[in-house]
Amino acid sequence: MFFFLNTLKRLISNQQETPAAQPKYSNEQLLQWATGCMLEGLPDKFYEARVTCQCSKNDEGHQTVNISHEFKLTEESEYAKFSPPDDLYATNCIEQILTGKKWQYAAIIFNPQTTRFEWQ
Repeated sequence: MFFFLNTLKRLISNQQETPAAQPKYSNEQLLQWATGCMLEGLPDKFYEARVTCQCSKNDEGHQTVNISHEFKLTEESEYAKFSPPDDLYATNCIEQILTGKKWQYAAIIFNPQTTRFEWQ
């Protein structure tokens, strides 16, 4: 019985000393995965693409997120909509990056060479 109580105390003590859990994946990994998923829905040659998320609350107080996937073929062209194979994957990555933060707008903007993330 004595050993059981010591073991139980040690387990409780160790559990309380454990630091807060670190995120499973880095922001860079999440951005790479999001852009990789979206690339599958884009033409082979494009100038720029983006996924934007607008977060708001409806009349009942529920959070809603409007998602848009767009791309430009050339620098001068207008943005056109496209459909990635999984239209929620990039949004899920954005939500993981912004966990615990209050936000209203977020976007992943990328081209074949670079990726950037912005949010408000």
